[in-house]
Amino acid sequence: MSLSQGKRARTALRTAVALALLAAFYLLPWLRLDGQPILLLDLSARRFHLFGYSLQPENALPLFWLVTAAAALLCLVTVMCGRLWCSHVCPQTVLTRVFRKLDQLTAFDGPAARFGPALRHVLWAAIALWTGISFVGYFSPIGGLIHDLTHFSLGMWEGFWIVFYALATWANVVYLHEQVCSHLCPYSRVQHLITDARTPTVRYIAARGEPRGPRPHGGPSVLHRSRGLLDPVTANDYVFRAAHPTIAGALPKFNPEHLGDCTDCGACLQACPIRLDIRNGHSSHCIECGACEDACDEAMVLRHFPEGLIRRMAPEPDGGQPPPALRVKPLLFTAAMLVALVLTIVTAGAPY
Repeated sequence: MSLSQGKRARTALRTAVALALLAAFYLLPWLRLDGQPILLLDLSARRFHLFGYSLQPENALPLFWLVTAAAALLCLVTVMCGRLWCSHVCPQTVLTRVFRKLDQLTAFDGPAARFGPALRHVLWAAIALWTGISFVGYFSPIGGLIHDLTHFSLGMWEGFWIVFYALATWANVVYLHEQVCSHLCPYSRVQHLITDARTPTVRYIAARGEPRGPRPHGGPSVLHRSRGLLDPVTANDYVFRAAHPTIAGALPKFNPEHLGDCTDCGACLQACPIRLDIRNGHSSHCIECGACEDACDEAMVLRHFPEGLIRRMAPEPDGGQPPPALRVKPLLFTAAMLVALVLTIVTAGAPY
């Protein structure tokens, strides 16, 4: 698969996953099976309705083990493939993409441009309110919830949680996305415990991109020039000097034929939702959403350079030594998932 095909595949996969998750979230509270909600955690009646099964809280031990198996599966996918949860599945990421699409649709030209921001926030407030209603609909029958809401007879606690989750959705996506992802998300905080030395991450190929700098249009990529790729030590030295000009001093001026493929256009930095410069090295704050990857690919296409200057890949081994063949963490997460699945089956058939 070429990198151009890879980019289209990434975009198609993100779109398909986002649409599937949004459809599931907003539709599941309405679906019924044999007269019962297909998914309802009815706290007032102390009963859980799960895809045709009805459980009381004291009989929900299989559900606990099933959630444990899902957590182990998430850890296994993370250590093998990287932070796909953040880039594809996280509700914060999915809703942020919806808001950005709404931003594009309300970016009017001419006299109507001044109405764009107000319309965007009105539409997003409506989506956030419906998100709050749908979320509470997982804990209280949504039919009765809508009836009480339209007849202004909604209970105090139901009304509180609808407003709370609506405001949380609106504020998190519009104002707090970076802070939530970098500082509050527990999944982000435990990455160093889940991943290992061979976990793929979104990385900048410094050996190809350095030394960075603007240049006139035209000219081939370093992949098609005699200069070729830099050795890792030299490439990392250029990265350090670009990231710390006050310490290392300004980079010297290079002739275009000596420059790498990075034109220092800043597209990757502008695309990053947390304004992280991926070229300065991998950071634990990076949520690996792939926005910098797509932005860099577009910049490379404009220059007629090959794509892939920023891409998801496994880290280079330190000191040229290959990493150990045996990966302990994937084995542990696989074992934990299998044990949890077995316990799910065992407890599901046990008498209570």
